[in-house]
Amino acid sequence: KKILMWFFLGLVVLDVLQGSDEFGLGFGGSPIFGVSGCSIRKQGYVDGGPGKDGIASIDSPVHRDVAYTDLSDSSMVLGVYINETARAYPVHILRWHEIVNDAYGDQKVSVTYSVLAGSSVGVYVDQSLDSFGTSGKLYENNLVMYDRGTDSEWVQLMARRTQSCDRLRRFNIMHTKWATWREIYPQTQLLSTTTGHDRDYSADPYPSYAGNSDIYFITSWRKNAKPYNLFGAKSSTFILEGLDQQYMIHEDVISQAGSFAFKIINETVEQNTELQIDASYTPAHVLDAFGVIAPEAFEMKDYSIVVAYDPDKILSGAWLVATNISMNGTDWEDSFALTQNGTIINHHHNPPFVPQVQWDFSTTHKAGYFHAPANASRDFFMAALQNSPLLVNLTTNHTNSNGTINYDELSLLLGNVTVSYVVHRLPLFQSYWFAATAIYPNAYILLQDGFDFRFHTFDPDIVYQQPWRPWMIVALVVLSVLGLVLLSCTIFCIYHIANRKRFAALHDSGDYMPGMGEEMKLLVEAGLVDPELLNSNREVGRRDRRNDRHSQQRHHRRHSNNSDLDTNSTRERININVNHGNMNGGSRNGNDNEGLDTNSIQERNNHERNNMDDSRKSTSRTRRRQGV
Repeated sequence: KKILMWFFLGLVVLDVLQGSDEFGLGFGGSPIFGVSGCSIRKQGYVDGGPGKDGIASIDSPVHRDVAYTDLSDSSMVLGVYINETARAYPVHILRWHEIVNDAYGDQKVSVTYSVLAGSSVGVYVDQSLDSFGTSGKLYENNLVMYDRGTDSEWVQLMARRTQSCDRLRRFNIMHTKWATWREIYPQTQLLSTTTGHDRDYSADPYPSYAGNSDIYFITSWRKNAKPYNLFGAKSSTFILEGLDQQYMIHEDVISQAGSFAFKIINETVEQNTELQIDASYTPAHVLDAFGVIAPEAFEMKDYSIVVAYDPDKILSGAWLVATNISMNGTDWEDSFALTQNGTIINHHHNPPFVPQVQWDFSTTHKAGYFHAPANASRDFFMAALQNSPLLVNLTTNHTNSNGTINYDELSLLLGNVTVSYVVHRLPLFQSYWFAATAIYPNAYILLQDGFDFRFHTFDPDIVYQQPWRPWMIVALVVLSVLGLVLLSCTIFCIYHIANRKRFAALHDSGDYMPGMGEEMKLLVEAGLVDPELLNSNREVGRRDRRNDRHSQQRHHRRHSNNSDLDTNSTRERININVNHGNMNGGSRNGNDNEGLDTNSIQERNNHERNNMDDSRKSTSRTRRRQGV
């Protein structure tokens, strides 16, 4: 009882000590990993098993032209387009290696794929980092890499160093079918299976993992709490990160919407799905917040983010759309749509219904302008009015009786306004839902509210638990049974070894029930057992054992008497032979014609005596063996 008490008390203390969400000391002290605000939670950071470089990265990739490839159209690839070069990395190769260290001209990059988290992330590699390899560790079942320049560890999906707030610049990766990628980029290259490693790329090292609900390592994801239970654990979601905030657009939601646009306003997402930033920001400032280097630095006044997904071709993308005139008061964000041919367009609901802006999934950067009516919004009107040389006369002649300007009349005179725009691609990452929500539990999640789509945020409790799988339950039951059997055998052996002298004494006294003396006394005193019957039973037992001993003794004596009879018979036979020999000897002395020799008779008598001695010795040995 004391051992069990101390055992459970230790479990309680250990649970309290591990209660901190951050990687800290004691009861949630200063985090070991990172500074306040960007630390890595201790419980989710575990050893994955293979060890450092246990899963070998591809450091010298070989790429083939499309004409020399035989990859099936339905095979999934990670598509990358950098510096006017398109390359595809087959997922069935990355399942074995997880990291491909590559170069596009002078720019070194790493294409990474975490099998357990289902996440694909591309990062630029500085000279100080050299290249990336697998550390053998996991964070929320997500790949933890290490750079070979500083030997620092980085969480793949976060692109963040584990011991600081340092981040890696990321580029967009499109997780799509080989046929779709080849259609967008006909001159693409394909990663060859000549990787320098002996692997069977036709086999899956994680068979059926993507199709079941198994989660291999400890996680904070819980199926009975929001936002974790909004979608299936291994369903796919897209992650957009910028301005220290994450946005999740689940595949099912964006499939229904086709495309979705939301506005940037001051670093928060309000109920009207608008994210605000300082109006003096340039596209370069905004794109830098998303880890993108922009070619322009001119000032813009309105910023929107557009996310689009084509489920048929498995195409996804996110773009920043900036204009030099504020789009407040218009239906700008609601006017983005995805066409059947895979083109993203925007047109105002008010006539004319011609596309104002359009691009496709291959667009990385685009700039241009369009014309919009001055009466589209107050901001449009003011922009047109400021550019009019007849500003004073127009405002004077078209003023209402109450002194306000008649915008409707003036807008007809002002005509259209020229709006400049720039479109730039943003990094959009894909991951399993359970890994994304475990790493970013407070992210803004796009959900459908009736006919509208709005962002929602949650603040769940962070609770870590080891996911149970069927084989774990079976193993636990088997080990429990074996443990009980071993414990029972151990207790049985220890008990009998410790009481072997007592058992011997009880056996000699005729009491074959150890420990029953006191119990029998209590039963007799209680009147449940007749003492005469108890004594008679014991007397019968003693009498039976005495009879057994007497029977054994009679058997030994009978065997001993038989041996004595055999000895006496042998002696009589020898004496008869001796007497007979003497008689024959006298006869021979009287009759020389018989030719008998007295010496031969004497030798025969000696031989008989020797046989008698041997028989006596044999009988003695037999009796000694029998304990007589």
